[in-house]
Amino acid sequence: MSHTIAQHRRRQPMWFYEKNYRFLRQLLPELPQEHVGRYQIRHEQHRMDVQVVEFGPYTQLLRLSQCFEGASSLVSDLRMSVRVYHDARLAEVIGYQGVERLLARYELPNSGMLYPDEKRQANLLLHDWLTMFMNYYRQPDKTATVL
Repeated sequence: MSHTIAQHRRRQPMWFYEKNYRFLRQLLPELPQEHVGRYQIRHEQHRMDVQVVEFGPYTQLLRLSQCFEGASSLVSDLRMSVRVYHDARLAEVIGYQGVERLLARYELPNSGMLYPDEKRQANLLLHDWLTMFMNYYRQPDKTATVL
């Protein structure tokens, strides 16, 4: 039996929560767990703003955003609220693009016209976003700056 990515993902449904945590820790190795603050991950004109909104002994709430300056007005800025669980080593999108609380499942039709698996899609988007920064915008000597 061959081992494909799709088979692996079916057996491990939380793989992207774990990878998102690892990517965040690699991009922000000095992310404090004791206080709030603002950081930037940048390369040339591209940047991701990271704000530590709240923290606890095992969790943090981060607000991630990226402005697409000079882009068409059809492209809106990307904004996400991410809960980071340091004890479980997971990162989960809990809100994005104005949706403050993502449910695990939505019935169709719904008032916000959200997909039935909107939460999963948001976490996959975070994974793609962080992968982009890991692959193209990561600087070897300094990855984040404190504001």
